[in-house]
Amino acid sequence: MAYSDERLVYQIEVTSPGMKNQGWHGTLYGKDGKPMPVEPGKIVHTHIGDFIGVANTAPFVPYGMIHVDQLAWMKTHNGNEVMDTEPWVYRLFVTLEGSKSEGWRGELLHGRGVIGEPSDDKPQPTPMGPYRWLKGKALWDPKGWFHVSWSTVRASKAA
Repeated sequence: MAYSDERLVYQIEVTSPGMKNQGWHGTLYGKDGKPMPVEPGKIVHTHIGDFIGVANTAPFVPYGMIHVDQLAWMKTHNGNEVMDTEPWVYRLFVTLEGSKSEGWRGELLHGRGVIGEPSDDKPQPTPMGPYRWLKGKALWDPKGWFHVSWSTVRASKAA
C-alpha cells in the first residue's frame, strides 16, 4: 500500500534472477528522488542506518548502496541465494519525512506482486537474505518488511 506522505528511499533489485550470474543492486535515493552516486567505501548516514557504496566487481556479486548491517551479515551467510527466475525487489519508504512522526515502511515484491503480511512470525526467505515483518503501532514505528540484520530496526521492533 502506497501513501501520499511517503518517499522511496532505497531499493534492492535482483539482477538476472535464477541465473548463474544472479546478483543484486542497491540504490539509495536522495530527497530529490534521484539515485545517489555510488562511491565505493563511501558511507551515507540515514535515520534507518548507514549505507555503504560497494563496487560492481562481478555480475554475481551484490553492488551499489548496501546497508552496512546487511553487508556484514553477508560475510557469514549466503547473501545471494538463487531461488527462482521471478523478479525480486525490496523497497524502503520514509513516511512523514522530517516530522516528529517520521517512520519507515518496507515492502517486498516477488514476481509481479507485493508480498503481504505473513500468517506467522517466520522470516521471508529472499535472494538477499531473510526479511521479517514488523507491525509498528505508532506512526514512527517501522512497518512492513525489513532485513533481519538491520540493527536499527531490531532495536525498535514494534509488536
